[in-house]
Amino acid sequence: MQQSLERLAKFFIYATFFAPLLVVSDYFIFPFIVPKILLFRALVTLLLGCYALLLFIDWDEYRPRLTSLSLAVLIFFISFALSTFLGVDAYHSFWDNHERMLGLFTIAHFVIYYFIVTAVFKNWTDWKWALRMFLFAGSVVMFIGCLQKINPELLLNQSGDRVASTLGNPIYVGGYGLFLFFASLLLFFREKDTLWRLAAGAGGILAVLGLLFSGTRGSVLGLMAGVLAAIIGYIFILKSKSRLRSGIGVVLGAVFVLMAAAYLNRGTVFVQNIPGVGRLLGSSWTGGTGTTRLIAWKIAVDSWKERPIFGWGPNNFFYAFNQYYNPRSLEFGYGETWFDNAHNIILNTLTVQGVVGLISYLAIFAVAVGALWRSKDRREKNIHLVVIGSAFLLAHIVQNITVFENPTSYLYFMFWLALVNRLSTEIFGSPAIGNNVTMKQYNNASKESNQPISLSIISLVGLAGCLLIFIFNIQPARANIKTLAAMRALSASPAAGLPAANVALAFSSPHIDDIRADIARLLTDVMAREYQNLDKNQSNEILGVAFAALEENVRLHPRDIRTYMSLTQISQLQFSVSSDARYIVAAHNYIETALAYSPRRQQLVFMLASMKAQLGKKDEAISLMQQAINDDPKIAESYWRLAFIYNFTGDHTKALATLALAKERGVAFDAQGQQVAAQIMASGGGSGTKQ
Repeated sequence: MQQSLERLAKFFIYATFFAPLLVVSDYFIFPFIVPKILLFRALVTLLLGCYALLLFIDWDEYRPRLTSLSLAVLIFFISFALSTFLGVDAYHSFWDNHERMLGLFTIAHFVIYYFIVTAVFKNWTDWKWALRMFLFAGSVVMFIGCLQKINPELLLNQSGDRVASTLGNPIYVGGYGLFLFFASLLLFFREKDTLWRLAAGAGGILAVLGLLFSGTRGSVLGLMAGVLAAIIGYIFILKSKSRLRSGIGVVLGAVFVLMAAAYLNRGTVFVQNIPGVGRLLGSSWTGGTGTTRLIAWKIAVDSWKERPIFGWGPNNFFYAFNQYYNPRSLEFGYGETWFDNAHNIILNTLTVQGVVGLISYLAIFAVAVGALWRSKDRREKNIHLVVIGSAFLLAHIVQNITVFENPTSYLYFMFWLALVNRLSTEIFGSPAIGNNVTMKQYNNASKESNQPISLSIISLVGLAGCLLIFIFNIQPARANIKTLAAMRALSASPAAGLPAANVALAFSSPHIDDIRADIARLLTDVMAREYQNLDKNQSNEILGVAFAALEENVRLHPRDIRTYMSLTQISQLQFSVSSDARYIVAAHNYIETALAYSPRRQQLVFMLASMKAQLGKKDEAISLMQQAINDDPKIAESYWRLAFIYNFTGDHTKALATLALAKERGVAFDAQGQQVAAQIMASGGGSGTKQ
């Protein structure tokens, strides 16, 4: 029984390696994230059932061991939990949304995964096969990414010349390729069979290709840092082998020369066309995403000062970003004004988990590297694990300085930590675990293995596991499927699709807030186009469904300005349908509330100023627009909107003066701004300057 359960547990662990391959586009709203997380959580639940039975059979062999690394992982998880319940939106921190799905509930699964993997894989043979399986599964992901370089539209890829493979985001592919490269390196050096060594080498090449084709600058930077760290590590650890050290030193020098040559020739076509490398060397902190990242990082620090100990709560960077929003962000387009992550793991963790969370996160790396190097003198075979294990950890954190953790990165990160913990970490009061020795042998345990276990216990554990999977994975999957079906029906016909929408809204799911927001947003967009083709009763019913859904979300997430913006749009549509001025007043109130949570966001200012003008509050509308111009005089939309309000309220002269001021300051209008300016100049017969 014990061996069968252990084999079954290993099978479930192997299955998790293939979760990144899962993409279900026909049934899920976020096909690259939701199916993966639901499958992983289900597998961990099954794994936990096997582990519980193994503990019952042989507690001494499988019980969790208190190691320095395990303690660091636990402290991080406790910090995550404390920040969840002490933050500004505990519900969002606990469950997160469909786009990320990395709330406390899912993180708990990754932590459980870490402890079980540590207990089940006992020796290098176990870990070798696990690494082989992980590398195989990852190589398929990388191969699909390479195919996307040939056929950019393969598998819903929308990343242009960058590849997203089965992960849906080039950033995720880059990080995964980084892990696979170091996993292949470890296997390559420790494999004894030539064919397996060649397979590891091929996997490493695919990993690097996938990483480079992803165009992820952080991953390229992480690769460079990791390779340099590995070379320096080998030079340090091989003190007694001077000839080998000299050869490695030559390699190190060659790497530096290549890096310097690439940097000095970064403007050439050849270097610019090197996948990943050209994008990294062509990066600038004074324009484009470089500037917006710097803005987000400053916001992270400013918002951290408000909640320094435990932060705003995991996954709540969105709220911090809104509260401390910098108007400069709009200079780079509306797409750069919405950040739900700081794109820097250090600053993001500082913001959402405070100084406690950041210290606990960094401690994981410090403790893991320390454990590796402490183990270097105990077994010569550990040399490669010490160097490569440390190099990957450095590469991973360097990469994360410009990106963030994701479902796939948590999978391989926790797996790698488990490997380090099992093969290198000292158990408090005991020697490190050997390559081919069980826990029981280390503890000199005398009790017999295979303790009897009754069918009733097996049945109880199985029933509990199935129930948990049904509630927390199957039901959310069904809810997601029903939501996508409802959205498709609504897109075809809002009236005919309304019953499907009501079914989805009534279905129980931890992510009901996402379901409400998605359906309400679609209903609003569809009704903005179709309400004139429907009778008044139908329009009121459809808009009422959207309104009720968002009102529920307001109670759940009172800081979410997107909900208030959607309610504003619905209220405006309700006014268009009924001509009842009360809806304009309601819309005005919603935007005012939103502005309290993001005081300098121009999009909200524009909406509020427009409604104030409609309500006859001319001075307030003008004051808002003038403040928007003062906040950032480079935003063209602020000028033509102010000019429009002046003209709308009868002050044509000031409208023309505002347009002239924009021209004087060198502000160029887009097509919409030019159209508004032309209408203003034509409306009063004035001799305004053409924009």
